[in-house]
Amino acid sequence: MTFVKVPLLMALGLALGACSATVPDHLARPADPNARVPAVAYRSVTAGAASFRPAEPKDWRELNRQVGPKS
Repeated sequence: MTFVKVPLLMALGLALGACSATVPDHLARPADPNARVPAVAYRSVTAGAASFRPAEPKDWRELNRQVGPKS
């Protein structure tokens, strides 16, 4: 391929890709107050977070048995 064909093919692919995409109303017409938008819902910023508080030391031999291969 020559260096002229590569940008030409990229431009063609971009043009065809842009024509096939559908844009939601709330993105296509941001100033339209009648455009339908997704519902707003509250989600806590800490939902699903794990607690990493210090734990008591455990016996290292038992921990090794738990993660080691089962025979």
